[in-house]
Amino acid sequence: MIRMDETDAFIVKRMTEDARVSFRKMAKELGVSPDTVISRYKALQEKGVIRGSTVVINPKKIGYKGMAAFMVDTSPTNIIGTEANQHTVSSIVETVIKMPDIILATKTVGDHDLLAIAVIRDVEHLIETGRDIAKLPGVKDLRVSFWVEKAELQPKYFII
Repeated sequence: MIRMDETDAFIVKRMTEDARVSFRKMAKELGVSPDTVISRYKALQEKGVIRGSTVVINPKKIGYKGMAAFMVDTSPTNIIGTEANQHTVSSIVETVIKMPDIILATKTVGDHDLLAIAVIRDVEHLIETGRDIAKLPGVKDLRVSFWVEKAELQPKYFII
């Protein structure tokens, strides 16, 4: 576990709020030199605390009408992932995350073996995406939830 002091915590919090905030502005707010903020930022990157910064896109503004959650069940042998069976849940997740419009894919514990979330343009796109996932080797069953109401994404919670 990496210990962060108040300066490190401030930098992380401030950049989570606005990844484009300048080092100079943070330094002024902290009452330290810009060099201090820059060196702390670089140290946080080297330690893997900060993995990058990103842009959050509004999917509706670029033609997506909703989002879908695909809950996937695999064949029981896929969960064990024997050497003879190369289609483990992990390999299915690796394939799914590379599919267009998939924004999250992860193994799960509970009713399903993995979860994938996608942005969806229309019903045909929903069906096509589900079909693409369902035909992957090792996929046994697929359930879908689709929502069209406003979905809020909070990047600061993507601690993956």
